[in-house]
Amino acid sequence: ASTIDSISGGRFGVNLVTGWQKPEYDQMGMWPGDDYFASRYDYLTEYVQVLRDLWGTGRSDFKGDYFTMNDCRVSPRPSQPMKVICAGQSDAGMAFSAQHADYNFCFGKGVNTPTAFAPTAARMMQAAEKTGRDVGSYVLFMVIADETDEAARAKWEHYKAGADEEALAWLTEQSQKDTRSGSDTNVRQMADPTSAVNINMGTLVGSYASVARMLDEVASVPGTDGVLLTFDDFLAGIDAFGERIQPLMRCRDHIAPVTREVA
Repeated sequence: ASTIDSISGGRFGVNLVTGWQKPEYDQMGMWPGDDYFASRYDYLTEYVQVLRDLWGTGRSDFKGDYFTMNDCRVSPRPSQPMKVICAGQSDAGMAFSAQHADYNFCFGKGVNTPTAFAPTAARMMQAAEKTGRDVGSYVLFMVIADETDEAARAKWEHYKAGADEEALAWLTEQSQKDTRSGSDTNVRQMADPTSAVNINMGTLVGSYASVARMLDEVASVPGTDGVLLTFDDFLAGIDAFGERIQPLMRCRDHIAPVTREVA
């Protein structure tokens, strides 16, 4: 992390996750048991404290229930405070982010409903008020764009028609393993059949101008510090965003476009 921080000029953060998908860990004998669902944020609390100690001072002697550090050292240290990003929509996840994170990832919701995530961002703001910290939301959206709304919609319908039903059924089954969390978790949203083909991350489908307009709406939601975008075709999508979408966004008027030659 320190090396990447140095290379990127401080444009690097660490996304901490607790883990929820048992088979990912079970295949390597690393799943601690289903009781972990109840204690995972206690585990992560100790982990982030160790990270903060090492990044801040280069040394940790932390002693906890899950981690024991004995004169553990890290060098070089980051050039500036490292940003921590988490991804919780449950009450426990947001409480953790409010106490320990700098930003909290959350899912956008629906198709072409760019502000539907506003209640989630409001919950994050309320949780942060209790800790007296400034923790903003970074919202996840998939962008499917083309020259016209109709062309973009045709892509979206094509993707939905090719959905892997077996994989989606498996995801639904896995999302039900954690019986302690409510229905508002990221995992439960991922398995919702409404738009399961792209794990219900919130989808913006339309012409370049339509997507730019919807992203401006996203930026208007209180508590939104940024967006995390994914694309149906990453290479073509990232180019189209930089060249065709971002220049049309009013919320980005103050950002000078970067030419392909400079990039």
